[in-house]
Amino acid sequence: ACKEQHLSARLSKPRAARVFWNLCLCFSVFLYQLSAAPETTMVRRLRRTKKNQKYDYNRNRKRLNIKDRLNGRVKCPEIRKEYDQNKVPAKNIREMGLAYNVNRAIPIPNVKRQMKLMERELNNVKPPLAAPATEGDEAGDSEETPAVPVVAGEQTKVKKARKPAPKQHVADQLEQEANEFNGIRYRLPRPQVRQIMMMVDRYGFNYAAMAKDRRNYEQETWRQFRAKVRRFLRIPAQCTPYLERKGWLDCDMTDATDPRWKEYGTDDEA
Repeated sequence: ACKEQHLSARLSKPRAARVFWNLCLCFSVFLYQLSAAPETTMVRRLRRTKKNQKYDYNRNRKRLNIKDRLNGRVKCPEIRKEYDQNKVPAKNIREMGLAYNVNRAIPIPNVKRQMKLMERELNNVKPPLAAPATEGDEAGDSEETPAVPVVAGEQTKVKKARKPAPKQHVADQLEQEANEFNGIRYRLPRPQVRQIMMMVDRYGFNYAAMAKDRRNYEQETWRQFRAKVRRFLRIPAQCTPYLERKGWLDCDMTDATDPRWKEYGTDDEA
């Protein structure tokens, strides 16, 4: 009789409730497995990742290792010619009379430190002794001559004079090349050049008329047109073909009596 009652009660339960309890049981088992062994799942993932990795036979490992060991190629021919591979880069650069660390050679002014030095000078307080230079410092690597006293006001400061660098000619050569004029590299955009040539053909050097032209879509003023025209005439690579076409190549633009170069609508006109 008890078995019959239990069977009838089990069959009387709705099917949705049984499905719900089964889902809850499965979810609880999943949570238990996840919390019980998280490290095991991580190890399985790592093993699977390593297993999927394959060796690339198309790469030259020897060449890649040599490339990783290299510090790069010096692009400057003057420095590359005098570079010594047996010395560290910092010492190589200092021997050429150049600065290896720009932030140290030209530091950012520190207002607080300057105020302290000014206060010491006003109070006639001697500056603290400098720490001894190490081998890595720039002062320690270069040979120094005996100290030369320099008088500044009432105090006598000692300034150490350095000998020139062994390869100072590299720095002198770079400085000479930097001071040479290599021409103007700036170029105006082509649409702007076409606009300037069109305006000069139509109005000459009357900048006020250029500003009132209906094609002045950018609403530029006569001062802006004047700056554009003058910049255009300072670029030989762009203005020479135009002046040759106009027949103005042999004319003197600095001649104020020539009516072709007379500027109108500007505050520079006489």
